[in-house]
Amino acid sequence: MMPMAETPRSADRAQLSFYVENLLAAAQRTFDDEQQARRLGHTIQVYDRDELAQFKAFWSSDRSDGGTSARKVLQALEQRDPCWPCSPVPADRALIELADRFPNFAPAVDHVRRAAALARLVPGGPLHLAPLLLNGPPGIGKSAFARAFAAALQAPLLQFSMTQATASFGLGGLNAQYSNGGPGYLVRSLVERGVPDAVVVVDELDKAAVDANHNPTLPLYELLEGSTAARYVDDGLQMPLNLSGLRWICTSNEAALIAEPLLSRCMQFQIAAPTPEQMRAITATVYRDIVVAGNWAAHFDPELLPAVAEELAESVPRDLTRVLRSALGAAALAGRSTIRVADLPTRLQSGRRRIGFA
Repeated sequence: MMPMAETPRSADRAQLSFYVENLLAAAQRTFDDEQQARRLGHTIQVYDRDELAQFKAFWSSDRSDGGTSARKVLQALEQRDPCWPCSPVPADRALIELADRFPNFAPAVDHVRRAAALARLVPGGPLHLAPLLLNGPPGIGKSAFARAFAAALQAPLLQFSMTQATASFGLGGLNAQYSNGGPGYLVRSLVERGVPDAVVVVDELDKAAVDANHNPTLPLYELLEGSTAARYVDDGLQMPLNLSGLRWICTSNEAALIAEPLLSRCMQFQIAAPTPEQMRAITATVYRDIVVAGNWAAHFDPELLPAVAEELAESVPRDLTRVLRSALGAAALAGRSTIRVADLPTRLQSGRRRIGFA
């Protein structure tokens, strides 16, 4: 009778052992996949070796400044493997912290979180991000957000201001037949860094001076479209490069002034000025960042006084870093660890300020 009673339990143990072994095997496979992803990561083939050889021959006899600049870029390319490693997909915690630091940018961060979640489904998979257009009034922290966004993605940051651009040279290069010809800043910077997925910020896209003879936004028509960016030709280099991995952030104050074909290439987000509640959170974060960066934690309070936070709650974020640094300096001169309302600079007669950080 005893063997018959034990038989079901023996079968249960065997079945349990089978399940445990399969779970352990699956866990090991997942671990191995993650380790391989960390070792290999996602790569992008930026150039073709045969094309590189052809364009080295093409530029070999050109003694102009543009030809010399093109040869330098080709030589730098030759020193790198055609396949460049991408930055790792950011952890969701890093993106949540980004949204906490910039609460008025939460919808844009949520869009990135969704893309990152898809990328993490396959270890080592690519992070596909559509170009972002952040439209909103001046002084609300668009440039600061772009810098923090690049840091969260662990990618270098390149910035172009359309208010200063009169032609497409910076983004698209200039043919060597011109005296100041050669590859543009975008290609030169990417080749120097060897990173295929840098964050490129185009500030104030709506203020580009476009006329019949000059259009500084012209390269963006190709660069913001993945299929054409994959075979992008800089006018000063002539050789096609795969720039489809770049992360683009465009900023504007009036999106209606931007050409419709460019708007259609971007995910558009209307960014509002921070609410007083959001401004309190931003001010607290900026204050802590300043104190930590200066190694001043032993000299100043960990938090601002409520009266100081309230005084800044109606501000905009453009000069906030400078304002708080000035207030910290005033407290240090007075031998205090606490910032007071009187330490804040440029008080308006109404008792409020319009303050922020870029």
